[in-house]
Amino acid sequence: MVKNIGIVIAFFLLPFIGMSQNIIAYATVNTNEAYIGQPVKLTVSVYTSTWFTEGVDLGNIQIDNALTVYFRSVSNSRAFSGKNYAGVSFYYNVFPTEEGQITIPSLSINIASPKPGDYKGLKKTVTTKPKSFNVLPVPLGYNPNNWLVATYLNVNQKWSTALDNIKVGDVVQRTIDRSAGGTMAEFIPASIWDSIPGISVYPRRAKVNTKKSKTAISASRSETVNYLFEKEGEVIFPATEYMYWNSNNKKFYRKHIDSVMIQVKPNPDLSMLSSIKKSLQKDTIEATETQEKPFLIFGLTPKTFVKYLIFVLVIGFVAIYLIKRLNTFIKHKRALYLHSETFAFNKLKKALNHHDYFAFSGASHTWVKKLNPEFETLEDLVEHSNSNALHQTLSELSHSVFKKEKTKVTLYSNVLEAIKTTRDEYFKNQSHTKKLATKNNKWLNPTSIN
Repeated sequence: MVKNIGIVIAFFLLPFIGMSQNIIAYATVNTNEAYIGQPVKLTVSVYTSTWFTEGVDLGNIQIDNALTVYFRSVSNSRAFSGKNYAGVSFYYNVFPTEEGQITIPSLSINIASPKPGDYKGLKKTVTTKPKSFNVLPVPLGYNPNNWLVATYLNVNQKWSTALDNIKVGDVVQRTIDRSAGGTMAEFIPASIWDSIPGISVYPRRAKVNTKKSKTAISASRSETVNYLFEKEGEVIFPATEYMYWNSNNKKFYRKHIDSVMIQVKPNPDLSMLSSIKKSLQKDTIEATETQEKPFLIFGLTPKTFVKYLIFVLVIGFVAIYLIKRLNTFIKHKRALYLHSETFAFNKLKKALNHHDYFAFSGASHTWVKKLNPEFETLEDLVEHSNSNALHQTLSELSHSVFKKEKTKVTLYSNVLEAIKTTRDEYFKNQSHTKKLATKNNKWLNPTSIN
């Protein structure tokens, strides 16, 4: 019976299931391992069970410890669970810059697609799952400073002049051009200029370039160095070797520039040698200073700057919150203090210490009311406490003031001491009374003990 009911419910829900809109999005990579600088092909695809009413644009993807290059998007279709879906795929190359694990984060894709049977596109955001791959270190035996992953490498060399008539004091410019496929200019390593006895070396700023089409990428690096010949005799420029690893066929290749021997002839006129040297040094410094630098904010990369900014903002918000809470607490405590017996008593003491009878008279009325709301004057405190000392000192002070005689300072001091003593006795009596009341309450309300 239950089974039959389930079949009936499924039958009625079937038309509604057919009317639902399905969106599928995912990211794939063509390998789980790669070397630094090796392009990893990333494909991001999104499919809908109907069609897209607006273009889908992912833009550039930011991946930590990697450079990302976008190539193209291609519309296609694919079957899921026997049903045809319309889709679009985006193709990227991801170039790792550091060894370790690279994670392609979850990507948010904004699309507009209608429900089945409708034509109006509904905006929706779908996300892909993160995708990771491992980046291997440069293989043992290979120099990380000369490491390159490419599909090809072309190397050319040219000199600014013929090398068969070089004299001391001559400046010769040497340029090495390299072009590589399947890589970016950032990954073509810089040439290492050998130190040669009798020659000063002044490198110029390298010229780099990356070219990209819809299906491929290539890069070039042009490096120029000025040689100043300072001594006569035989000079040998050693051979230069460049290597690269082709990720397509998994093979290593080497490119060579043969060594060059030059016979440097003497030059009787060397008066310009010093000025030529200074000029070359200046050009080298300027070229070094104008090297392209990464975009920095206060000396930090944008990513690091944002992290510090968020940290500072969080600390700032927490500090503002705590300061507001502390300020509220202080104001509350201050308000309680200003309405307390202690504050009124301090004003009374201040009046007596300043020998101001009229200020003392006003402060005494305020204080005794704070001490006990039933008191109106100090005489009420005297009567309640039965303090002869306070009664006598108050009488002496009042008599001296109203006889318009010069009041002795000791009278104010005596009143203050009498008030202090009476106040202390009053608090002791109040504390004793509370203890007795608590004790009596316990006797009147005994607690049974099992």
